[in-house]
Amino acid sequence: MLLYNRRIFLALALSGGVAACGFEPVYQQGTTAANLRGQIAIDLVKGRNGFELRQQLEDRLGYASGNAPYVLSFSLALSESALAVTEDEGTTRTSLTGTAKFTVRDSATQQVVFEDSVKNVTSYGSTSETYPSSVAERDANTRLAKALANQIAQRIAITSDGWAG
Repeated sequence: MLLYNRRIFLALALSGGVAACGFEPVYQQGTTAANLRGQIAIDLVKGRNGFELRQQLEDRLGYASGNAPYVLSFSLALSESALAVTEDEGTTRTSLTGTAKFTVRDSATQQVVFEDSVKNVTSYGSTSETYPSSVAERDANTRLAKALANQIAQRIAITSDGWAG
């Protein structure tokens, strides 16, 4: 009974501390981040990985109409490195690192209002069989695109109070 009361006291104390520090949800109705949904057009990028990242960004930021007030441009750099190597020099585990540099511009003035870069790592296993290895690599690329899109969307949401009107 005493432990139960301590948990309630701790929960109340923590919630009061969070409220006192000025914390508020980023996507709360009426906030700048919530109002940006569907207001950022995303430039086209060549390649499968660029397409995948663009699709993931549209899922998180919303699809923007032709007259969106902001435009997001990004460049994507990928690198692979062997993590696990067999005795006969065959790679069984590969690390895939992705870096996305992005800028948000005002579509009317083309002035850069926010720029940043994000980096993430994923890995995949490979075998001597070609098809399973290529499926694993494609899945790793998709996971990496999702992770990078999440980071970009979070950075945009967190900083939007400073640059979005």
